[in-house]
Amino acid sequence: MDSSRIPTPRQIILIADDDEAICQVLSLLLIDSGYAVESATDGGTLIDRAQQIMPDLLLIDVMMPDMDGYEALRQLRNDTRTAHIPAIMITARAEPIDLVHGFDSGADDYVTKPFNSNELLARVNNQLRRATRRPVRSPLTGLAGNILITEELRFRLRRPEHFVLLYADLNNFKAFNDTYGFARGDQVIRLASEVIVSSVTHGGQRDFVGHIGGDDFAIITVPDRIATICQRVLAEFGQRVRELYDAADLARGYIAGFDRHDTYRQFPITTLAIGGVTNRQEQFADPEALGRRAAEMKQIAKSLPPGSYVIDGVSAHAL
Repeated sequence: MDSSRIPTPRQIILIADDDEAICQVLSLLLIDSGYAVESATDGGTLIDRAQQIMPDLLLIDVMMPDMDGYEALRQLRNDTRTAHIPAIMITARAEPIDLVHGFDSGADDYVTKPFNSNELLARVNNQLRRATRRPVRSPLTGLAGNILITEELRFRLRRPEHFVLLYADLNNFKAFNDTYGFARGDQVIRLASEVIVSSVTHGGQRDFVGHIGGDDFAIITVPDRIATICQRVLAEFGQRVRELYDAADLARGYIAGFDRHDTYRQFPITTLAIGGVTNRQEQFADPEALGRRAAEMKQIAKSLPPGSYVIDGVSAHAL
């Protein structure tokens, strides 16, 4: 075997196929090529196993009992923990409509039955190489990065259901970072990530959280959960971030320092601001247009008192 193609021991491939013979053939082929292999026989088990072991690649048979491969993959793509995992669909049907359906569900590639072993291994290796090259997750928070955020928005825009894109951003973070240094600044960003994830996943089945970069986060949820999520995030972060300030600064209620224009001023305790946009009133052509509108709402929220959030131009207060 070409040594450049030998995978690392930690690369795990999860196979989902209800045909025991095919599972066995695939397992032997992949194990012989140096991969670790896990298996599932139906869509529900696939979802559970993927969430537990976080494999490096999914090989999913389209036709499975109870829940087919398309639906199982769609659910995995809607889960922040598994949205980034590359997936290859295995199918006996290769009509254009089947391929379109698979790619709409989030598939990265297709292999048709009966498959050629060399071709399948080449496609597996290719997807794993691509996955290592793409910065799909934030190295600081582990959350989905811009690539996955964009993919999730494209998926939502193709669906008829209403949803909301929320942008969360820290107020006065530069002053905090300049005063206490990047290490404690990273603690604030990780705290924001922790608070957002715990608030969003509390009661949410199809919610999505991403880290845009720096101190900016994206939340995709349904309109009915806007108030609950925003109020929980803003209140909990506002309380817990105080633990990261020095006692003297906390007692004063501000940090003194220079702003971006080199003007010396006082910066209040860091808070989060949230702006968002729904597709209830306006249809958006692409994720970029949606993101621009959400960014506008976030800027309005940042101009309002701490604890504010703005959705579709309407402001509310959580604190």
